[in-house]
Amino acid sequence: MMIKTLIWNIRSVNTQQAFPRVINMQREHNFFVIELMEPFQKKGFINRYRRMLNMDTAYSNINGQIWLFFD
Repeated sequence: MMIKTLIWNIRSVNTQQAFPRVINMQREHNFFVIELMEPFQKKGFINRYRRMLNMDTAYSNINGQIWLFFD
């Protein structure tokens, strides 16, 4: 079994349509795991992004520099 995963050093979810690109890739490939490094967004916003990705679970590391989403 292969687990579809996207790992991306996104360097801000708010620049150059970066997050809409993640959403489009998620719709096309239906990833089981998405990891975004350096989202440059407060950890409190992670659930908002989780809902936009239609993922079940979201975690971030202690300083919010790595976000992990999975179904």
